[in-house]
Amino acid sequence: MAIGTGEVDIQPERSSSDSFDHSQEKDIIQAGASSDVEADGYVPGEDESKVPLQRAERTELTPVEAFTWNVEGDQSPFPEVASCVANTDDPTMPCGTVRAWILMTVFVMVFAGVNQFFGLRYPSLSIGYVVAQLLVFPIGKTWEKLPRWRVPLGKLTFDVNPGPFNIKEHAFIVICVNISASTAYAAGSLVAITSPVYWDRDYGAGFSFLYLLTTQMLGFGLAGLSRRWLVYPAALIWPASLSSTVLFRTLHERQDKSPANGWTLTRYRFFGYSTIFAFVLFWFPDYIWTSLGTFAFITWIFPHNQKVNTIFGMNSGLGLLPLSIDWTQINYAGTPLTTPFYITCNAFAVVMFFYLFLSPILYYTNVWYSAYLPLLSSSTFDNTGKTYNISRVVDHNLNFLLNKYEAYSPMYISMSYSLSYALSFAAVTAIVVHTYLYNGKEIWAKLKNSRHGGEDIHKRLMNNYKEVPDWWYGILTLIVLGLGIFTVRYWDSGLPVWGFIVVCFGMGVLLIVPEGILEGTTNQRVFLNIITELIAGYAWPGKPIANMMVKCYGYNSVKHGMDFAQDLKLGQYMKIPPRVLFAGQIYASIIATVTQTGVLRWMMGNIADLCLPTNTQRFTCNGVKVVYSASIIWGSIGPQRMFQHGQVYSGIMYFFIIGPVVTVLVYLLYRRYPNSWIRYINVPIFFNAAGQIPPANTTQYSLWFIFGFLFNYLIRRRAFAWWKRYNYLLQAAMDTGTALATLVIFFALSYHNIKFKWWGNTVGSNTDDSKNVPWLKVSSGEHFGKGPGQF
Repeated sequence: MAIGTGEVDIQPERSSSDSFDHSQEKDIIQAGASSDVEADGYVPGEDESKVPLQRAERTELTPVEAFTWNVEGDQSPFPEVASCVANTDDPTMPCGTVRAWILMTVFVMVFAGVNQFFGLRYPSLSIGYVVAQLLVFPIGKTWEKLPRWRVPLGKLTFDVNPGPFNIKEHAFIVICVNISASTAYAAGSLVAITSPVYWDRDYGAGFSFLYLLTTQMLGFGLAGLSRRWLVYPAALIWPASLSSTVLFRTLHERQDKSPANGWTLTRYRFFGYSTIFAFVLFWFPDYIWTSLGTFAFITWIFPHNQKVNTIFGMNSGLGLLPLSIDWTQINYAGTPLTTPFYITCNAFAVVMFFYLFLSPILYYTNVWYSAYLPLLSSSTFDNTGKTYNISRVVDHNLNFLLNKYEAYSPMYISMSYSLSYALSFAAVTAIVVHTYLYNGKEIWAKLKNSRHGGEDIHKRLMNNYKEVPDWWYGILTLIVLGLGIFTVRYWDSGLPVWGFIVVCFGMGVLLIVPEGILEGTTNQRVFLNIITELIAGYAWPGKPIANMMVKCYGYNSVKHGMDFAQDLKLGQYMKIPPRVLFAGQIYASIIATVTQTGVLRWMMGNIADLCLPTNTQRFTCNGVKVVYSASIIWGSIGPQRMFQHGQVYSGIMYFFIIGPVVTVLVYLLYRRYPNSWIRYINVPIFFNAAGQIPPANTTQYSLWFIFGFLFNYLIRRRAFAWWKRYNYLLQAAMDTGTALATLVIFFALSYHNIKFKWWGNTVGSNTDDSKNVPWLKVSSGEHFGKGPGQF
């Protein structure tokens, strides 16, 4: 039956309509699943018709395995997708209605404006798309009760009320909000460039608009041209999209009340109860009893024991004891319910080895003078252990002065930050080699034939609609590329045109497919912000604005390009006509940029002391200050004074080689033992997953691992029917309840500076952890490392 008719396709127990089409099971086994049966603990000679289903229920597939599975059946062979996405479609269901376009326009402008406005405030506020997903639904259902008026405009005739508000309209609106309405990644650098508090280079509204637009859209065309690798393959399930998909279906479809491991609660009620639970729960760690969010009670008992605070602290310590009821802490390192458990294991392994085992050893043996600094900090320091004073190495025009630098101090970073740099360097080179070794044949085959490997039920259903031709995306790429060249050339950016093309655009061309395959299969992405700053720092020393622009263009050409690809996959899951979605995404991005530019220009002209600590409304632009400081560090001082030969952190550069070497070694072991646990090692994830440290600590990663183990290992194996029906919905419900609580607390209390003061909210504020106390201290008038004239 078609979507929207009320029938639910996913049954909680095994049936002919469950995760696998039994007529395809023999083919699935022949496609490569059978080779893993014995390795996974199944009994040889077991009923062959049950093997594939048990294989999918009990263990997760690696990307290499997933690409080999038969996808020609009437249901997705991947239980994650089968449980969340309908395998039917109604091509006659209206999608790009006037109602949908109007609601999309309003929500994009409101969300873009609000997020931009409050993004410069401390504490800041960001309204996520899940709020739009929830708010659009009752408005759309109310709209369907309006009179059925028709506006006669010839070929452009339309109905004000096109009838019942349907799931496709809802999905179309939310996808367009998601791709455009969050705070633009380049907004911080734009404020840093234009504000008189920072670089004071106000090039006008035209520059602001084009800079935001081109940084946001540079990767769109690349993602569209890469659909055959990033969107069409069934193996790229894009796990983050599934919680959205299941929420759409929960709101619009008739509910299944058949038992799932004894649970008869409908998805709709389950979502409602879980959302209320999350809403109430978040009040405690965020307002009522904030110490429950970072429950480092051992540091309260031993507040001035430096080692105890360093190991168990949650501010400048490792956070060894993973206790928290704060969903934002649990979700900080990664979404535990939507990330495959073997990926969570890769992430936890790197945390265990590099941060829980190695970093304390390096720290307490004073490697890189790290014992004079907090173990965990994202700040920069001088050779006295104090925060690095950037004003001491630049003149009044903020130009870097080498003589002042040599008379002051080299720049030092914490041990955790050093390891984060090293691991990110390894991850960037590892992902290229990993993709070539593990997915090279698949990429080449898809290049020659986009249908190689077969099309799953969802792609075949999309064949009923006109696809967006590749040349549309090619034209879009050329237009955005041309506007980007105009932006960096017409205004004094310090970034040459060749640098924009080779580095910024080239990074997108090189990494969009490897990064996309990685995220589409693992729900993880490699962080590129550090590597872009490093490249720009070496290529254009003394050019801080150019450094910021390379970071925003280079990083966002991949990052937002993958966001675009993920939304295309969500559009495929929801059966949105591709050309309608293409027009909506481009339109939404343009009006969001217009809104964000207008809000920024208004704030700069009408809010007194904007970005100054004296601002009475707390518009202090803390995030902008971080971007500005990074431009000084990487653009003015330059990475060569930290990482080149003879400098303190020169050894970190070897991780560029370590990444590919480890990847090749693991690949050779995998080829030798293809059915062993080695197949679950993902080297880019291993090196990159801990990239949130700092400011994150091991607590967030431990919580991610614990919840991933509980839901995606234990429950998946022991209560698979429950897992299929509720797991991804629970992620959506917890995110929704937390987001709604955040909005209420912010506008009702935080915005008005209403605080709740008692012991539960102040305990831990006078510990060595909270005060960033290092292991070693520098005596007054002394320094560690090289002194003036020695570096």
